[in-house]
Amino acid sequence: MLSSWKYTAPDHCSWFGVTCNSHGRVSELRIPGGGKLSNVIGKFLELKVLSIPFNRIAGELPNEIWGLKSLEVIDIEGNLITGDLSMVDFSNLKKLKVLNLGFNRLSGKIHKSFEECKNLSVLNLTGNRIQGPIPDVLPVLPPQPRRALQDSRGNGVNKKGLSPFEWVLILVASLIVLILLVVIIVYFYMRNRRRSSRVDGINIIPSPPRSGNERLVIFREVGVPLTFNNVIEATGNFTSRNCIGSGGFGSTYRAEISPGITVAVKRLTVEMCQGVPQFNAEIRTLGRIRHSNLITLIGYYASPSEMFLVYNYLPGGSLEELIRDKRNHVIGLKMVHKIALDIAGALAFLHDDCNPRILHRDVKPSNILLDKDLKACLSDFGLSRLLEGFETHVTTGVAGTFGYVAPEYALACRVSDKADVYSYGVMLLELISDKRALDPSFAKEDNGYTIVFWARTLRREGRAEEVYCRNVGGGTGKCAAGSVEVGFDVYDGITFRETDDEASCKKIEAYST
Repeated sequence: MLSSWKYTAPDHCSWFGVTCNSHGRVSELRIPGGGKLSNVIGKFLELKVLSIPFNRIAGELPNEIWGLKSLEVIDIEGNLITGDLSMVDFSNLKKLKVLNLGFNRLSGKIHKSFEECKNLSVLNLTGNRIQGPIPDVLPVLPPQPRRALQDSRGNGVNKKGLSPFEWVLILVASLIVLILLVVIIVYFYMRNRRRSSRVDGINIIPSPPRSGNERLVIFREVGVPLTFNNVIEATGNFTSRNCIGSGGFGSTYRAEISPGITVAVKRLTVEMCQGVPQFNAEIRTLGRIRHSNLITLIGYYASPSEMFLVYNYLPGGSLEELIRDKRNHVIGLKMVHKIALDIAGALAFLHDDCNPRILHRDVKPSNILLDKDLKACLSDFGLSRLLEGFETHVTTGVAGTFGYVAPEYALACRVSDKADVYSYGVMLLELISDKRALDPSFAKEDNGYTIVFWARTLRREGRAEEVYCRNVGGGTGKCAAGSVEVGFDVYDGITFRETDDEASCKKIEAYST
């Protein structure tokens, strides 16, 4: 180290770890490297700081170091330096403030010239083989440097060592700290375990059935057997990493059963369901339903401690995500009308073609899923009957989500297909505008002000075109007018006349052709 330096080199002040004073002289060395220290260092007459700790430097220190009268800091801790300190003359180091020689291989007694280091404030000789008395300079040092003089074998200034009382205090304090650490570790471990083992308030490690390979009730084959175990394993034991959505009915997880076969698993909150017999009866009815715009129920599992539904997985995400990201890209009106037609067709099928008819009661963007071609499918249909009478912080007492629930339905608890149509209209307005059902910008208005009231106000003032978000484009004026009018008609129909989803569906078809 330093042996290759040329002291007259003009650029040495720009070297890494080298600091020069205003005269261009080296004043500090804080450099890495191994090997041995060269006696070249003796030429740095204005050197104040020599800091090379933990650098695997071996051999003896050059005698030239002890002649550098400007030195204030010597820090060579944690190296492999050898030598006899009784041969070191400290008399030139009158400015020395820090001497850190700890954890090297130094030996011998400290030279009497050490008394000349009157400015010394930090001394560390720990981890060496230094013996004998300390010169008279030591009384001016603070207590900590005194303790640092003890070497790795226990030799040093305090020949008597700690008193028994001091040892007891140290042991008791150490024991207390150890116990506290153990308690803290156990506390955080148990808390994280409880948190990771609960989703939506129930244990996510289900009570195993009589056989871990027990098959689910299957309505539609997917090409591989579906068992309790392989579904749970595919969801990662319902880990949050695989969670793709949460709602009033529970959380939904992506589950890759085998390469190329992925399903969606909706884990229901057991406490919210009416019981296994009622659950089986209701869910088997839903399992028979088939429509191109309804998510397919593949199968289910139900026990007193665990209930989940298995659906086909749609990789396009939800309409909620599309609406939320609408400001970042343009949505074509053809896409808007295609989604509108898809969901209108799904609602018409549930209301008019199912026996018994099914009321969704929670139509909203997060319950509309998209495939890779952006075909829209309605999910969570029929689940409100499974949770009859159960209330959560995200649902009204009559089922549904605030902002999407028809006023008459919310006030009179009147269950009707018109409530689904109203929610559908709210979804349409969200899709074509830059507002949400309960947009933050409505906070300054009266309580209960929603996107429907906002749109009707613009229409009444002759500004209906302002409903449209500028990122919704690519269609005809007829299509644009049609989307707004259907959204308005949905609201007006529920409040003032008996309209239905079939009429809305036909109106959308008329506008989009």
